[in-house]
Amino acid sequence: MEFKVRACRFNPETDEKPYYKEYTAEDYPGMTVLNALIKIKSELDGTLSFRRSCRSAICGSCAMKINGITKLACKTQVSHEIDKFGIINVEPLANMPVIRDLVVDQESFFDKIKEIKPYLLGQREDEAHNRFHALKEGEKISQPVYYKSEFQNLTGNEDTPNCILCECCYSECGGVVGNKNYLGPAALAKLYRYSEDPRDNDKNGSRLVGGSKPDGIWDCVHCQSCEEFCPKGISPVKAIVKLHEKSVKNSITFSAGSKHVVSIARSIGETGRLDEVKVAFESGGITGLINDLPMAFGAGLKGKIPPLRHKLIKDMEDIRLAYKELDLEDKL
Repeated sequence: MEFKVRACRFNPETDEKPYYKEYTAEDYPGMTVLNALIKIKSELDGTLSFRRSCRSAICGSCAMKINGITKLACKTQVSHEIDKFGIINVEPLANMPVIRDLVVDQESFFDKIKEIKPYLLGQREDEAHNRFHALKEGEKISQPVYYKSEFQNLTGNEDTPNCILCECCYSECGGVVGNKNYLGPAALAKLYRYSEDPRDNDKNGSRLVGGSKPDGIWDCVHCQSCEEFCPKGISPVKAIVKLHEKSVKNSITFSAGSKHVVSIARSIGETGRLDEVKVAFESGGITGLINDLPMAFGAGLKGKIPPLRHKLIKDMEDIRLAYKELDLEDKL
């Protein structure tokens, strides 16, 4: 059965803007979008450019937008796309500049990965001791995984060690759309992965401090796209939420985002109610209050003026008990 492939083409040396070119290919059982593109490049148009490598959904090289959704071309069946859309429409990943056709410049993405220090910092003394003796005795064996129970934090719903850096989440990230400097879900998932590794020895919490700076963990817009479009079933957004919790527990609360969360928790812990004026001030100071004036003015016109003084709710003891159970009293 024949089908159409509509590919986005762009050569910055000759083209003023991207355009689309259609090709006709022959389908066969089990054919993937990557198979189709390779066939087109081999038999119809050798100038079509795209990345590919393993063809086994391991390397992440062939990530691209297929019918408007970021996917791995080697994992996407032609028959499924044709049944749903009637055509194969391929475009380059979003949130990165296009080098040519379906190939994007990945430099900004990997610069953000480097920024979170994706390697083990230092070494635990007992592990260093064991490794030293193994080398001294001439043994060339892989070191056993220490503190096995602690690794459970890395293999939960987030499954962050399985990230293949395919950039699907980065391409679909609403946070990156609004802020090109935002670290993005892949980098933050890596940050969580290394911050939870029991072999790591980041005594100063430098990763969490770096990730808590502007454009870091508190700038996630919680659109859930990173989880929805990850081809490996990873949930970066859950890892980011755990980074929020970890940074607050470690008193890394200098950013506006962390101040906002702590202020909300404190407000509810004190009165059982949300003191919006106090939260705005504690989150952003005088500048924050000034920036919120237009919204406050609009709310006032609608009759939604927060009270200047909050009374305790009648179930305040239940709130305090919940805070005690959650071990929040000392953190706030």
